[in-house]
Amino acid sequence: MAMETVPPSQTLHLPRLRRRWQILFLQVIATVALLALLFRMTEVYGPCDDGFLEDGNNWCPSYEHTRGLMWVNEQPSFQDNALSGADGLILPRELVGIDSTGFASQVVPLTMCFLLAGLWMFYQTRGEKVKLWTRRGCTGAVVLWALVPFILDWFDEIGVIGFHIPLQHLGSLFQPLQLAIELFFVGIVFAPILAGLIGIWSLSRRALTWAVGFFLMIIGVHALLTFQGITDSVAGIGLKPLPAQIGEATLYGGLISPLALDLLGIAILILLFHEAGNAVIGHLEYAVMLPDASKSDPEYVRQFNNVVNSHVLHTVSIIGGVALTTALALEFDTLMLDIVAVMEGGQWSGQVSESLELQLTYGKVISAGLFLLAVAGMRYVVPWQRVSGLIEAGIASLRGTRSES
Repeated sequence: MAMETVPPSQTLHLPRLRRRWQILFLQVIATVALLALLFRMTEVYGPCDDGFLEDGNNWCPSYEHTRGLMWVNEQPSFQDNALSGADGLILPRELVGIDSTGFASQVVPLTMCFLLAGLWMFYQTRGEKVKLWTRRGCTGAVVLWALVPFILDWFDEIGVIGFHIPLQHLGSLFQPLQLAIELFFVGIVFAPILAGLIGIWSLSRRALTWAVGFFLMIIGVHALLTFQGITDSVAGIGLKPLPAQIGEATLYGGLISPLALDLLGIAILILLFHEAGNAVIGHLEYAVMLPDASKSDPEYVRQFNNVVNSHVLHTVSIIGGVALTTALALEFDTLMLDIVAVMEGGQWSGQVSESLELQLTYGKVISAGLFLLAVAGMRYVVPWQRVSGLIEAGIASLRGTRSES
């Protein structure tokens, strides 16, 4: 008897899985989270100090790319580059958005990131011979760019003053350095975006991890700047550090403060980007490792569909739960003080709640630690595993009812 199989469009072969709506949904979610993360990071960490800019300075080491390109544009040593335009930049101004601000300055670089990610995916599918000649061609172009102007200028001057050591033309050898500097300023903002897109659509865990690590490095640097001693020592470079105090919870019924909401949004976007991107890679790796006969087996296909559908549902619900519990953890100290105030009716809780330390970073860390201790202690009162099991059973029953109808 022939083994039962599923239709060809529903098998677990990689080309067909790449077109499944669940896989595409996770990839789109990861891409949207990555783009939203860029916009939030540039809004929170992009501005320079207002007084620094009023003093006539144009560049500070913030998370923004146009100011760095303006600095390159103003350097006299870069004006004589053979490929520089009238403004001294090699990269076209329209391409890097130097004449725009805010979102408008990011549109074209983002479009280039998508194009480069697509070219990288195309490059990865080529044979080793094509890859070898591509690398040789790029290296040869850079070498010719550096050597040809140097040799032409040297020979031209030899015809005028005779043979000599061309020390005055050595600067031509470093012309590609200007392009590297311009790409550096652009890459500070858009390199993790390019790496993230490659990780999502080219299925590269290394690229995903690199992008997340880069974002965490930027966040860590700005977190250090909130300490007063470090803030004072770097006051002259124009960075605009975040406030040391987290602020009063005034949003969503006193659940979270505006600054905490910005930082929580960045954290959730990083988590969503990393989780959705890795989920796609993990599911496709599992399908690739299956024997070829199992990829058409109805039982394997059904199990795979259940796992992917559950992951899509859990991604949305768990991320939402993480955001809510994190907001509760940051304000858990306020809740405890309110309870103490109701029970005692004294002034002690009011004095403690007005303490500056509770509004600082380490005060919120203590608040989150107390929240974790409280939740861990409640396991002796509330059967968390039983509660989560009932929730999952309810979700499964709803899904079963929908499928039957």
